[in-house]
Amino acid sequence: MKVDLVMWTFNGAKTLPLVLNRINKVVPEDFVNQKLIVDDNSKDNTVAIAAKYGWAIIKNEGKGISDGANTALRHVQTDYFCSFEQDVYLASDWWQKVFALILNKEGIAAVCGLRLLPKSNFCYSIEAYDLTRKDVDFYGGYGKTLDNTIWSTKALKAVGGFPKANFAGIDTIVLRLLESKGYRWEVNYSVRSLHLHYGGVLNEFKHYYFYGSSLPQIYARLKSFNLYENEDLTNLFLKFIKSPISSFKMALRMHDSRLILSYPIIRFCLLLGYIHGTSSENTR
Repeated sequence: MKVDLVMWTFNGAKTLPLVLNRINKVVPEDFVNQKLIVDDNSKDNTVAIAAKYGWAIIKNEGKGISDGANTALRHVQTDYFCSFEQDVYLASDWWQKVFALILNKEGIAAVCGLRLLPKSNFCYSIEAYDLTRKDVDFYGGYGKTLDNTIWSTKALKAVGGFPKANFAGIDTIVLRLLESKGYRWEVNYSVRSLHLHYGGVLNEFKHYYFYGSSLPQIYARLKSFNLYENEDLTNLFLKFIKSPISSFKMALRMHDSRLILSYPIIRFCLLLGYIHGTSSENTR
């Protein structure tokens, strides 16, 4: 069985050589039908790098990840396809362990592994800590992302493709849509790819702020699909207030003193982002 490989890019020159070289090594060439990069008018040499590594380049028919993903979907020729993001460095066992989750199984629309920040990253232990929690929702959205995923083309098209959105959380919405149609998305938590995320610690905090600002739109979109889940302002505020104490417990468990500073800042960024996102949503 052959699969198409797709990726959406924007100014990815810093990470693409590592990422594309790794994909070429990890995914056996015998299984590959076509390799497609949907580029969003990159200003660096992203397109030249993609061509060097044997990927065909398609221009994004819209703007952003949502449009890029749907542009890629329209060019997919195979029953299953793999989607990657430009800064995820695949684990060496990604193909053999993730592909096995979807092969000859009914009702599974998507499978993936985890991707974690490098240990040198200031915020690394935030994600790694979740794997140690007894209450982590492994059957919910945890670990389900678009960036190292094998999809059933038929199942994804059955829910209308990737949701149209200009905010974070597309993976959350597509997960709930798939579940509403009786499909499953499985994760192999033993597969740990690297989320390179170049840009420094301020970039990490901006990412959490952006995700916080996206939450009101995510919940509004889910509600429009008659799918509902919500984390309100009170809940986020209480988590921020408790974060200094929580950070010490986390630091002890993970043996990472950086958490004492990083976790409260992240909770603050999420809270501020949510307040901004709520204000923006109310003015629409």
